[in-house]
Amino acid sequence: MLNQSEALIFLHIPKTGGSTLYRILERHFSPAETVTLDTPGVARFKTLPAVERGRYRLIQGHMHFGLHRFIPRASTYITFLRRPVERALSFYYYARSKPDHYLYPLLTTGRLDLKTLLGRELTLELCNFQTRALAGDEWEDPQRIVTRDALERAKANLGSHFSVVGLLEEFDAGLLLLCRAFGWHLPFYMKENVTKEKPANASVDVETRKLIEDTNSLDVELYEYVRNLSHEQCRAAGDSFVADLSHFRRLNDAHARSVPRFARPLRRILSWTQNSLGLRR
Repeated sequence: MLNQSEALIFLHIPKTGGSTLYRILERHFSPAETVTLDTPGVARFKTLPAVERGRYRLIQGHMHFGLHRFIPRASTYITFLRRPVERALSFYYYARSKPDHYLYPLLTTGRLDLKTLLGRELTLELCNFQTRALAGDEWEDPQRIVTRDALERAKANLGSHFSVVGLLEEFDAGLLLLCRAFGWHLPFYMKENVTKEKPANASVDVETRKLIEDTNSLDVELYEYVRNLSHEQCRAAGDSFVADLSHFRRLNDAHARSVPRFARPLRRILSWTQNSLGLRR
């Protein structure tokens, strides 16, 4: 159970369902004690006076493990992982569809396909990035190679500092574990920031899939480690877990169908406005 003296850190790995989880987490904390950080925002946060850093109880955003060292109160982490092939595809097509993304010029004007992007290693976010982020902020240095030492560090961090580690492919199960861990009511939700115009996974050619797996071999191993860990947690949650999960899915699907069409774009506009400075309270 999260008490009033603790902070919750959501380490958001890109394209793992984080935007959806932001909205869910924010229901349990007041705006005054919530901050959402982008990468530059993390650096600014670390320079704030201790009294300012200590006021937040929900700290979420794209970051590497290690931010807890800058929080003057007890804290715990949560995160979600995603299958490396699916995450790479989602990341690539998302970047190609967003003019403000740092890779957009290369992917459109330069007409780089995913194979070329991976082969040239033009972004760390497609090369064992889940392992890099969870291994720690020592691996923020782009020159530091992600090795098996980083993988073992990531596993150790997950075991010692994370209350819940979920999987995007089993999002509802992770959400149920999260709510049980912190004593929250299980909330209905709609998916946010879903990549559009992405080909079906089955249509990805064998060569591209193999290249993604080879480039992210440590992430593949980390994902399997977390998947086994998650399944163990679900089994340990008791016989009622499966029934509760099935019941929630039926109710949440019905809720999503009942939401008016205008609600989703309106929520996106509000979210964009609040995050436009990269540091939302």
